[in-house]
Amino acid sequence: MVKQPKNRTRLLDEFSNIVEKLASESKQGIPIIVEGKRDEETLRRLGVKGEIILIKSIRGLRRKFEGRDLRRVILLPDLDSEGKHLLKLVKKSLEGVVKDVDVTYWRKLRIIRKMGFTQIESMHLVFKKLQRDLPP
Repeated sequence: MVKQPKNRTRLLDEFSNIVEKLASESKQGIPIIVEGKRDEETLRRLGVKGEIILIKSIRGLRRKFEGRDLRRVILLPDLDSEGKHLLKLVKKSLEGVVKDVDVTYWRKLRIIRKMGFTQIESMHLVFKKLQRDLPP
């Protein structure tokens, strides 16, 4: 658990930076793949305006990208062990269909696990938790 305001400020800055870059890349046309509808809603709430694709089935996801000339997609499953397993399955499934399946945001967002956040759908609550104890 993060207790010191300095650490909270640093984490808030890091998290804000990650969210801003994710929104920017989405705006530039990079699709983001998430597990469910609430994940999509949270990303929208955080300012992501571009294409967000829900994983309904791995085979269906692969078919969705076949025939599209995509250089890159951002894969953003939950940050728990099930999400890690899904990340590996989807990444392997999309090999040869999408040139780059980017998991760097997933890795970077693991910083919020220290605060008890493992679900993408609860990312919007990170700002509230980090700002709660900061001095005005």
